[in-house]
Amino acid sequence: MHPKDESKTTFMDKVANYYYKVMPFGLKNVRATYQRLMDQILSPMLGRNIQAYVYDMVVMSKREDQHATDLEELFATIEGCNQKLNPEKCVFIVEVGKFLGFLLTKRGIEANLDKCATIIEMRSPTNVKELQQLIGRMAALSCFLSASGKKEYSYFQCLKKNNHFA
Repeated sequence: MHPKDESKTTFMDKVANYYYKVMPFGLKNVRATYQRLMDQILSPMLGRNIQAYVYDMVVMSKREDQHATDLEELFATIEGCNQKLNPEKCVFIVEVGKFLGFLLTKRGIEANLDKCATIIEMRSPTNVKELQQLIGRMAALSCFLSASGKKEYSYFQCLKKNNHFA
């Protein structure tokens, strides 16, 4: 947090007034600000060997023998920008893991079966809100569905025309 802005985070308790020296994640624009910072810091690595979303990062190496080098690059980059990682939240050598609701495997990014099951187990929509829920869930998996836009078009038409449900 910029020293000028620390006073803007002041809060009181019974004994004294306090303020944050680092940005707390409860403030309104913190996630976007932090994402922008991570994009700047990690820009040489993003898309090549790392994916980052706010405070979640995944180091992906094309070859197993390259992974230690990729991790060293990440650690050096983060340390060079005076950032720190929480060792308790770091996980290494993962064969399969969830990241942003998707499964990361050696084969690449795959659909999360939990999300698929949620859609499969849904009953047919009977009102606009249920149709919106279905569309949202399908949108989350659209990259795994061929011609998903064509398939979802009829749903959007129902919303547009405000059709009544049976």
